[in-house]
Amino acid sequence: MPEISIQKQCAGLTDLVNVESFGEPIGDLPLQTDNGFYSEGNMICGTWECDPGKLQLDLDVTEFCHLLEGHWKFVSESGQVSEVKAGDSWVFPRGWKGTAEVIEKVRKVYMMITD
Repeated sequence: MPEISIQKQCAGLTDLVNVESFGEPIGDLPLQTDNGFYSEGNMICGTWECDPGKLQLDLDVTEFCHLLEGHWKFVSESGQVSEVKAGDSWVFPRGWKGTAEVIEKVRKVYMMITD
């Protein structure tokens, strides 16, 4: 029988590890860390953090995110500007293209669907 997976106190986790970039850096590569706690089939969940910087994104996943801290600005390929701050939730739809600028260090919890 499947059991519940829990990642407690995501905002205060101290055991995030360095990971490959979530996108192509524009300028210096910002430090990105992660602590994944659930993976089954095409679903991955965890907590991710990124220092200030700018990334070019071309997403082949759908991802639900909830921002625990920081400030992030997205500009889609079509020019739509979206900003999220701590407490906000959003979805990156599969196929989204644009830039993601971390204005203040961000930490998010996520659920990613890869197929």
